[in-house]
Amino acid sequence: MRVLSNLCVCALFSGIAVSELAAATEYDCGPFLLQPGPAAMTIVVDHAEPVAATLTWQRADGKGKRVTATHDADRHHIFALDGLKPDTRYTYRLQGSGLDSGEREFHTLPESPAAYRFLALGDVRSLPDVWHKVSQRIYENESDALFIVGTGDYPADGSQYDQWIDQFFDPARDLLGRIPLWPAIGNHERTRQFVTVPPTPEQAERSHYFSLFELPGNEHWYRVDYQYLTLLIIDSNSQLAPGFEQYEWLHEQLRSSRNRYTVAAFHHAPLTSGPHGRRQPDGTPREWPVDQGQRFLMPLFEMYGVDLVLNGHDHIYERSAKDGVTYVVTGGGGAPLYQINSAENRYQQVAKSTNHYLAIDVTAAKMEATAIDAEGEIIDQFVVPVGRATRDRMNSGWSQQLMGAIEFSREGEQSKVVLMNPLDFDVELSLAVEGAATKDVRVPSGGVAGVAIDVIPSQEDLARPAWRGAISLPMTVALRGEGDGIPLDVTMQDQAVLREAFYNVSPMDTPTLDGDLAEWSQISAMIIDAESRTIVSAANYAGNADMTAYVQAGWSAAGLHLSFRVEDEDVANSPGASPWGVDGVEIYIDGRAESARTASYDALVSQNVLPALRPDDAAEGTNAWKEGFLWAAKRHDGGYTLEITVPFSQIRGDTQARPAVGDIVRFDAMINDLDDGRVSHHRLWSTGGASRDPSGFGQLLLVE
Repeated sequence: MRVLSNLCVCALFSGIAVSELAAATEYDCGPFLLQPGPAAMTIVVDHAEPVAATLTWQRADGKGKRVTATHDADRHHIFALDGLKPDTRYTYRLQGSGLDSGEREFHTLPESPAAYRFLALGDVRSLPDVWHKVSQRIYENESDALFIVGTGDYPADGSQYDQWIDQFFDPARDLLGRIPLWPAIGNHERTRQFVTVPPTPEQAERSHYFSLFELPGNEHWYRVDYQYLTLLIIDSNSQLAPGFEQYEWLHEQLRSSRNRYTVAAFHHAPLTSGPHGRRQPDGTPREWPVDQGQRFLMPLFEMYGVDLVLNGHDHIYERSAKDGVTYVVTGGGGAPLYQINSAENRYQQVAKSTNHYLAIDVTAAKMEATAIDAEGEIIDQFVVPVGRATRDRMNSGWSQQLMGAIEFSREGEQSKVVLMNPLDFDVELSLAVEGAATKDVRVPSGGVAGVAIDVIPSQEDLARPAWRGAISLPMTVALRGEGDGIPLDVTMQDQAVLREAFYNVSPMDTPTLDGDLAEWSQISAMIIDAESRTIVSAANYAGNADMTAYVQAGWSAAGLHLSFRVEDEDVANSPGASPWGVDGVEIYIDGRAESARTASYDALVSQNVLPALRPDDAAEGTNAWKEGFLWAAKRHDGGYTLEITVPFSQIRGDTQARPAVGDIVRFDAMINDLDDGRVSHHRLWSTGGASRDPSGFGQLLLVE
């Protein structure tokens, strides 16, 4: 009777007859869960033959309406759900073509949990009974885990579809239908090395890995960010050496802003006492991915403060530690076990040959990991604290945010500083500007504080035209606070910008772009000469007799107009050379609103590079340039001229944008001067990488 009752409930939920349900079978692969988020979950099913699929889901507590989505017959069905409620359990069911998943459940991620657990495991192939036992242990005891990180080797041969069913999906159907997976690729998936060009027919991908899984990025390697955690999935079957795309991507991720803990996961363990750690007579690892992991990845991990590295490949459990990085081989998901200490591993802490999985509890103060075998016994426990490299990195990131939110202004005879705190904790700031008393202020999270500083610029500085450069004084800033258990304690040297460099841009008729500059006679010029403060490679510059440039700006409905008159007796051009290696002009324009300046400059603003002369050193004329810009260059005795019109729609990134009085455009220009094979670079305002950092640009103010 109890079984019959359950069948009736299912029939009511699904809308199909009891007899039809009894005859239904499961999909070959799935349902399984991928790409979890606070408001999202991806549900996938895959079948050997095309079948229909209807997904029905609703909140497990019965609140909210039941939702249905139907897909026509196909082998692969992806249901990417969004708009879900964070930290909420949902029930779901897939049916179609006589197939039925039964009612299953998933849990969306909480948005900012104070503590949570995720799991890691790998090498589940070949022995489905063992993998079933491990997966059921997890299913029954880890229902609150948010996701699983897989370290590879899911079937024995990833080119055989039946093995994906028999060795991976079917034994763990309950688990994979409840807890989402972030997988890394193992060698048994039989994927090709990543290439950047389409493969030839002979190189066609035979693995089913990419047709089954829906993953971020190029699906070989990708990044996931979550509360306190940055997860980097790496493909150790593809090249790991410098110069290859994966290494450069990883290097970029490690240099970028990251969360409190960084975890890297890939298949081939660089530190292992299993048989895959054996070495050649010369001491190098026998397997090239292990060798490349040791030579190229481990130095990156140590340099940039990776906290935990998760691997598989050897079918054992082993924990190692080297130079502040913890390495764990978790390859005991179901494959035939290997012997520990088959190879030397002098960094070994704990090792055991047993089927297992790893549970990792994350809090603000630490990550605590527990290795649990198939019988539920704990075989190892360890703590990964917040490391010094992480504290330093987070202090650096916080400091950059705070320093970027300090604004200086001048009102009459007094200078004023406005301090904004974009961080999620209060900050105490001590500001010492040369020639003024130290100011101490506490700025609450998300708050703003303003203080006056008793400093007056020198008369010499005030007498200089504003376009000659910003007025600034040396400044020391001390920052103190605590971000969720990590102390902020940084003292920085910087410049207090009392007046920014600016230039009033007057209206003008739209000029004819011919290089003659006839329309510019009534517009004042900014001068780049020996008096300019910013010269890169100044030793190659012989003064005004060597090179002087005059820069003018005007505006009209057509956009921003720029002219350059460069006086240079020795104008040289080298066809094919970098713009930095010829006589020429580079301009940099940042048209974003001030409120958008916390975002990446490269992501929002074009770097505009223009050699003044054509490659043949003779051509002249008007040319369409990058993103609709128009320009004309002209050679003349004693130098050259250049005119540019920049549509305002390109500056603002808005096709409807039009210039208006009061608009501000951040701008910089650089003149490159080549003499006798040596180049000097003359910027109007900024130092360092002007095309990368607009903070030192001047302001072009559109006036009446």
